[in-house]
Amino acid sequence: MPLKAALLSLSVAIIWGINVLTVKGAVSEIPPVMLTAMRFAAVSLLLVPFTKIPRAKLGKLAVLSVVFGFGHFGVLFYALSMLDAGPVAIIVLLGVPFSSMLATYFFNDRLGWKRLLGMTLAFVGVTLMFWDPSMTDLQVPLLLVVFAALMWAVANVLIKQLGDINTFELNGWMALMAAPQLLVLSFILEPGAINAVMNASWMAWVNLSFTVVMSSIVAYGSWYYLLKTYDVNQVVPWSLLAPIVSVTGSILIFGEAISSFKIIGGLTVLVGVAVIMFRKPPQNQEQGMD
Repeated sequence: MPLKAALLSLSVAIIWGINVLTVKGAVSEIPPVMLTAMRFAAVSLLLVPFTKIPRAKLGKLAVLSVVFGFGHFGVLFYALSMLDAGPVAIIVLLGVPFSSMLATYFFNDRLGWKRLLGMTLAFVGVTLMFWDPSMTDLQVPLLLVVFAALMWAVANVLIKQLGDINTFELNGWMALMAAPQLLVLSFILEPGAINAVMNASWMAWVNLSFTVVMSSIVAYGSWYYLLKTYDVNQVVPWSLLAPIVSVTGSILIFGEAISSFKIIGGLTVLVGVAVIMFRKPPQNQEQGMD
């Protein structure tokens, strides 16, 4: 990979790592479902005016807006309001083995023993993190992160089934459909949301702006460009740096405690996901989502 592409890949990973920290900071002031609604509303305002209406794909985008908008981001932001950023950044990596599992069903992809080993390691690592004594009273939020990871994998399948679509059209119109759903849910579940938004500090707005501009538009736009330009096995492993940035930042910025369970479990998850990401399909294997 050329140096410029490598630096771009590194930048994306760093942005995504920081994004977990900015969301954690924002949900401390703005209720999570309202924050998610605001995120998608801002993304749609920035992208939709500059894209065409993908009329033939609006139905599938509507389904994606529920799965990706509420199922992934809404649930993930809600979990982040109750959990430390570090464990969330690690556990959400389960989206990778979940994607491999779904690929075997939808795209006739064969797992092979290497990916099975990687998946096993990833789930063992998460289980170790669940056993951490400090997580005893947080089992439900942790399970919500696992659910959000599953919804990310389902969203990947839906995006692949969409076929050829411009990245900004995908993000913009999906966001336009997701924002009203989340806004209604916020009004129902978070009665004090509007007041919280009105009284949010400038730092909360900076955090939200980073999530909208840097993560949703800059990072994702760069990521899709890299995936289209270079081999997947050259690009995807860079994403493993994101949780390392998140965990380091969570310790330095939020003073989050680190334990042996979190260290061993987190490293086990990273190794398992790395095995899945670096694994290349055999030459005689039918290609699918890998």
